[in-house]
Amino acid sequence: MVAKDQIVAYYFNAREFVKQNNPKAARAYVLAILNHAVESLKSANSILEEVRTKAFLDRWIRVSQELYDKGISNYVLESFGLTALQAQNKARSPKKQEERAIGSPNPADGEIDMAGLIEESAKTQGWGAEIFERNKNAVVGISVYNSGQCANGTGFIISKNGYLLTNDHVVFDEDAQGYYPKIKISFADRTKSYKLNVLFSDKNADVAFCSFDPAEVGEFTAVKRIADYSRILPCADCLVMGNSFGNGLSAFLGVIRFTKNDKGNLVHTAPSNPGDSGAPVFNRQGECIGINKSKTLAVQNVTADAYANATPMDKIDELLKKWCDVNEIIL
Repeated sequence: MVAKDQIVAYYFNAREFVKQNNPKAARAYVLAILNHAVESLKSANSILEEVRTKAFLDRWIRVSQELYDKGISNYVLESFGLTALQAQNKARSPKKQEERAIGSPNPADGEIDMAGLIEESAKTQGWGAEIFERNKNAVVGISVYNSGQCANGTGFIISKNGYLLTNDHVVFDEDAQGYYPKIKISFADRTKSYKLNVLFSDKNADVAFCSFDPAEVGEFTAVKRIADYSRILPCADCLVMGNSFGNGLSAFLGVIRFTKNDKGNLVHTAPSNPGDSGAPVFNRQGECIGINKSKTLAVQNVTADAYANATPMDKIDELLKKWCDVNEIIL
């Protein structure tokens, strides 16, 4: 079993660098925490200890990513029990900072142990729950109507200016060979629905760029899109947040099979059902990496298992740039 006091020492050293507004140095100690926690996970001797250590890892993996992507974010401060004001007021001179960073924990900072960190991390209920909570006001159910018929799908907001993405096949009526005359969006915690307009689409990529009236909708958020799709690796965790069977938002976890297969699709194993078309696919950092669109049911006449397809975000960004540049749209 890895000594928990070693993790505690790394924690306090990282905390000091957070106070000093030095995310690079803080992250080095957070990575050390993660390495030791992984060893603790390997030697876990009960299911409860394994679950708690996994929850601990989920939290500190996110802290590491935040330090890398954003620096000293609010989430990082919260994880170290700090506020922005505390971090600013407790910064030391460069010489003393270096001496303090390699020393042992300062009793003045309070007592903390590995068990306490795990218990606190377990309250997050895992990375999937955090991503769902963060995006529940950015992912919407889509309902389309024509001649009394209704069908459902999913969409997700990408801009506070009222722009949304979904699949082309969600909003296009194949029978009438035109876009549905009545398209509505609804949020998970609201009874009212709102009008959605289709602006542009690409049938090959199965992407539709739509708009709604932000003033009519009121409070909502927007998903964060991954900036560099090439960072996605096979076997990375993913989460699909969709409107299965039109029953409201739900989420399914999976892993990436292919970042791009021979058809240019992002392929993942998260379960996908009718109504999940147009759903965002998230990575563990809560970044949207693609739009869910279809399932592969068979390969060479052999039934396929856990083989869902999405349009990757680099292709979506290419389309968005073209549509926005030509039409002078500001996201």
